[in-house]
Amino acid sequence: MVSVLDIKVLRDIWSMRLQVLSIAMLVAAGVAVFVMSVSNYRALVGAMENHYRNERFADLFAGMTRAPLVIADRLREIDGIGIVEPRVAKPVRIIREDTNLPISGRIISLPADGQPLLNRLHLVQGRWPDPFHPEEVIINAAYAEARAVRIGDPIEVVLNGRLQDFRVVGSALSPEFVFATRSAVPLPDDRNFVVLWAGEDAVASAFDMKGAFNDVAMTIAPGASVQHVLEEVDRLLAPYGGTGAYDRGDQPSHRFLEDELAEQETLSIFMPSVFFGIAAFLLNVVIGRMVEAQRGQIASLKALGFANGTIALHYFKLVTAIALVGSAAGLVLGWWFAVGVVGSYRAFFRFPSLEARFEPWLLVAATLVSIVSANLAAATSVYRIAVLPPAEAMRPATPPALQTFAWLQTIGNRVIPLQYIIAARTTLGRPIRTLFSIIGIALAIPLILFGLYWFDAIDYMIDVSLSRVERGDAFLTFTEPVSTDARYELMALPGVLNAELQRVVPVRLRAGYRTYRTSAIGLDPGSELKIPRDKALQPISVPADGIMLSRQIAGQLDLHVGDRVSIEVLEGTRVVKDVIVRRISDDILGSSVTMDRSALNRVMKEGPVANVAALRIDPAQSELVWSRIKSMPRIEGSSVKALWLSLFSDTIGGMVLIGALILAGFGMLIAIGVVYNSARIALQERAWELAGLRIVGLTRHEVSAVVVSELVVELVVAIPLGLLIGRYLIELIASARASQSFQIPAVIDPSSYVIASVLVIAAAFASFIMIRRRIDALDLVAVLKTRD
Repeated sequence: MVSVLDIKVLRDIWSMRLQVLSIAMLVAAGVAVFVMSVSNYRALVGAMENHYRNERFADLFAGMTRAPLVIADRLREIDGIGIVEPRVAKPVRIIREDTNLPISGRIISLPADGQPLLNRLHLVQGRWPDPFHPEEVIINAAYAEARAVRIGDPIEVVLNGRLQDFRVVGSALSPEFVFATRSAVPLPDDRNFVVLWAGEDAVASAFDMKGAFNDVAMTIAPGASVQHVLEEVDRLLAPYGGTGAYDRGDQPSHRFLEDELAEQETLSIFMPSVFFGIAAFLLNVVIGRMVEAQRGQIASLKALGFANGTIALHYFKLVTAIALVGSAAGLVLGWWFAVGVVGSYRAFFRFPSLEARFEPWLLVAATLVSIVSANLAAATSVYRIAVLPPAEAMRPATPPALQTFAWLQTIGNRVIPLQYIIAARTTLGRPIRTLFSIIGIALAIPLILFGLYWFDAIDYMIDVSLSRVERGDAFLTFTEPVSTDARYELMALPGVLNAELQRVVPVRLRAGYRTYRTSAIGLDPGSELKIPRDKALQPISVPADGIMLSRQIAGQLDLHVGDRVSIEVLEGTRVVKDVIVRRISDDILGSSVTMDRSALNRVMKEGPVANVAALRIDPAQSELVWSRIKSMPRIEGSSVKALWLSLFSDTIGGMVLIGALILAGFGMLIAIGVVYNSARIALQERAWELAGLRIVGLTRHEVSAVVVSELVVELVVAIPLGLLIGRYLIELIASARASQSFQIPAVIDPSSYVIASVLVIAAAFASFIMIRRRIDALDLVAVLKTRD
């Protein structure tokens, strides 16, 4: 049976439909962010687990120069090792007629009988290579899509310095290359990086690996000690040029994916908590004032015999109904946003299936959290009004004591118009309510600012990493270390303005029980094409001896300037040497270990050699430069900075735009919701007073100024407060997002502060217009007859 109070709930919802809608928008924002964040995290985790399980992703990996196949049998004998998959894996170059730009690749051997035991391929189209046709290959699906490669197309590959023709018979996905990128490029470059899988006979013949292997994937038995197994594998492979065994945590694709998952897990907890916290506070402010405005109705209900609990339950039903409306809208928006964000992830992470996950428990949890948050937000106000005696509740709220603001009257008689004196008395006379309204408006600004911040952060990252640190236009990798004469050969190419050599070697750093696998970069003193920098963006000179670490690595190994760290070179004779940390650099993309090239050469016990070159190229002659480089057999791989910038625009840019629109949209909704509700409730509370002012001769404009000026004062105070809160939250979120792959700086351009302020002012202006219309439409006779 429907009670009278239930009918009142429906009546109140309809009569306050705009207020209900604006409050529901606050709830919807929190629910949408919760659904989107959790759905994104669950989608990535589910896709990763399914792909890894179905394609049997290996637990351990190791590389070496060349080992006979009999060593694979000895690896299987190590206690704790499960499956062992030996193979040949080598970097290659792709030659295409339609471009002179470099296309790097990696070729991996496939067993003669088809699928490998580990790191199996998920065939997207085509078929497996025929073991009787060594020219047949499978390529990764991302490259096939980006370059529109069709089944049967030829592909020219430079193998071990020799050009060889292959034919594409299929495209596939691999758990090893979910995030497929070259070591020098921090983003997946699907157009200029390709993975090829070919029969083991063809690959082994090209690299003189018959009866041998140079790469191995392994599984570890349950309960086995990973560290012990890695040490045993290293010991066994060391005589064969082993480059150090490692687990999934150091596998490039998985490391980036784990960083993203850790970040998403943090954000799936942190961001919804921030949104629900903001929404709960705003609901406390808005619903509190709404309930306060209905104190006359509450008194009448108490006088008619309704118990305090019944009245409180009535308002909780009203709040719950509003929360349900907001939850429904938030679930739809959250699902829509999740689909958009997951779609943008597909450009980064290549899974057989990556779909937004909208699980039943998520729907229930989001709805319950919104209902509980809304009711907790309203509980204080409902209790305060419900316990008032009927006679007290029937009286309007006591206005601010006039004598407290006698100075306003004194000044006002001479300077300030009456409507502004009234507004000032209300604003100053109810400081708690005014403070809460100011904070409510201020909390809309961080959301808008956070959306704009991403554009500032990405622009800053590009400027610092790709303009100030990496100053070269292109980077070449040689098939083997070359002498310093290679610099003069490169400088002789038409269009090359400058060339610098670098020595890059894989290393493992060890500080106590902590280890970190990365690459050490050897730079020449006074390098102009790669300049490490500190937080203030000042250049840092490379130490003549010792080592310079990025802040991320130093933090992970708990190292400071002056500490000693053991550096183990993971190629050649596997030299181990203790060095002193001389400087700390601040890297944004990835992390680095930097040494003087001569010092690194001495550590390696080799002459003045290098295996990487950085070039500065005349843009007008870039095509000529690349056509010459294309024909150099000693060049193993290359990358172009212009392509990096394009990748940022195509991949990161899309994700940033989606996130910025979502957050800025929510911020606008909250700003409109708070300002409109504050003004609407103020009008409801003071309709009798405003009508009286009209009757005594004030114009509509002057009467509107009473309400609007109060809100303007709140807005003027709220905007700088909101900008400060936004700055703090951005610093907090940026620190929570820190990972080994990316360091998102807490950088906000002054224009973003201006835009955020203007958008909130625009939202407030829209609310002012709606309130002005209501004030103009006041029925003076009806208002004066009623004291709600």
